[in-house]
Amino acid sequence: MEIADHLLRDSHYEKEGRIRTAIGRAYYAAFLLAMKKLQERGHSFLDVHRLHKDVIDRMMKYKYHSIGSKLNTLLEHRVDADYKMNARITSTLGEACVRLAEVLIGEIERI
Repeated sequence: MEIADHLLRDSHYEKEGRIRTAIGRAYYAAFLLAMKKLQERGHSFLDVHRLHKDVIDRMMKYKYHSIGSKLNTLLEHRVDADYKMNARITSTLGEACVRLAEVLIGEIERI
């Protein structure tokens, strides 16, 4: 999260590139914490090709629908930022993703 926050404000790099990277870092900060929490509760994730979807699905299935939904939203923005070069990636979107990840991390930590 620190990297995502720093990138949004660092003018030493091209703006769109740093926003795209910040969105990815924000997503992964929340995703990795969610996966860790599920693993602490006995869940295992063997299929690395479905890892992201499995973490989101399990969050939604085990009474954490709001967390799963928010994580899915961040994933969609991360995919756009990483793979869709025609996607409109703005400062507003980058800041919204970082804020959403911060909220999400707080919710995950309370599990």
